[in-house]
Amino acid sequence: MQSNTIRTEVLQYIQDHNLTQSEFSTRANINSGSFSRLINQNKPFSMSQLDGITKAMGLEEDYFYPRFVVECFTLTAPDWRRLRPFLIRCAEVGRPDCIELILSNLLDNTNYGSLLFEVAEELFHSQYKEAAKLIYESVSVIEKYQHSERLALCQYRLFSLSLSDNLALNLRAATRFEPYANRLEETDQLEAIKHLAHVYVSLHEWHKVDTLSEEMYRLASIQYELSLHPKRKTSEYKRPFRPFYFYMLYARLLQSAVYEQYEDYEKAIEYTLLYTNADVWIQDSSDEASLIIKQFNDFSTVNLFLYQLLAGNLETLTDYVEYISRQPDEIFHALTNIVKVANKFDINIDDILDRFQEHIPFKTYNSEFGEYNKPIKAEEYSSFLADLGKYRLHQGHSQGIDILLEGLEFAGKINSESNIIKCLTLFNRYREWANYDQLQKFNNLNSEVYQSHEKYPFSSVY
Repeated sequence: MQSNTIRTEVLQYIQDHNLTQSEFSTRANINSGSFSRLINQNKPFSMSQLDGITKAMGLEEDYFYPRFVVECFTLTAPDWRRLRPFLIRCAEVGRPDCIELILSNLLDNTNYGSLLFEVAEELFHSQYKEAAKLIYESVSVIEKYQHSERLALCQYRLFSLSLSDNLALNLRAATRFEPYANRLEETDQLEAIKHLAHVYVSLHEWHKVDTLSEEMYRLASIQYELSLHPKRKTSEYKRPFRPFYFYMLYARLLQSAVYEQYEDYEKAIEYTLLYTNADVWIQDSSDEASLIIKQFNDFSTVNLFLYQLLAGNLETLTDYVEYISRQPDEIFHALTNIVKVANKFDINIDDILDRFQEHIPFKTYNSEFGEYNKPIKAEEYSSFLADLGKYRLHQGHSQGIDILLEGLEFAGKINSESNIIKCLTLFNRYREWANYDQLQKFNNLNSEVYQSHEKYPFSSVY
């Protein structure tokens, strides 16, 4: 039956059920005269006609879809008025195979680049992201020699859609997209650079974070100054996802994190002060501006405590703990830092860990300022488990072995190379503390991590 045309199968159904064409057309909600012409013409049905026919025959909605694609390209020249609604319907009912069939027939025709891009955008914003991804990939192929902004936006969408908890795959996505970032409109560039920076933060590629942050600040400051001009204020122009001053402040926040990792705490404090008390220069009295200013002031307060701690000023630990106790969304992040401080300066923090036990493990990505970046938080939790295992073992608690095994398993799941190495190294250092079951679990995890690393090697994407 699959070799038959849709028309042939419809006629066979009418015959088998002893119907007249008029009776069937009534069931299919198609005008009898129109149905008669459809049956006698060698042309594809429209989407609405196909829906009516399929329903009248009592078949699954997508029963004829593969043959419909074939007939759209064999019975007549491609008709976008027929293909466009079909692409959207395939996304709605989950038929990526049919979308791929259509796209494979359009790849050689550059005239379809803009039309397909519009459909991809509609599907992307309607949350049909897998279908949108297929179409963006095809548009990228069609326009690969055009060097257009549309090509850059396709690559940006593909980058966004490719991000996951797998850090190695995120690096591949970032590496693929980064050459296209500067082809985007400047208002889109800012959000794109932020997402790129997030990938490199999760991978501890701090030199990349520094470079991207400086570019973010440069672009945002130029656009912010332009936005203050009287003519710009009254004109219509594409606004960024967040206000320009948000990206200026966020760039400085990222740079303070860079210098924290470089252990240059004086420089980290210097950059922290640059996103403090932004109400002095931000010319915006909106509620959004007030929230952003509060957000960065809170970041500033907690980070100034942290950098003093990391620099060895341990007297500030009590104030730091009391401050974060009033910031529930920040407690887990603060605990990761407190454990690092404890390991660095060999201090006992058991009472602090007991006090905030309910915040271990990390439970939410939400905060009063929005949702935290998931890959960054996943990597942070992976690092926390490794550091906490080290702390427990150093304090003489054998439960540190189980924590290290948990950390190794989690690091393997997200392919966090740095934390895999950290957990492996620490476990081998304290191997004599492990019992038989723990050693067996370690060997199994070690094997799984090795296989995963062979599948997603970081070095293959550089």
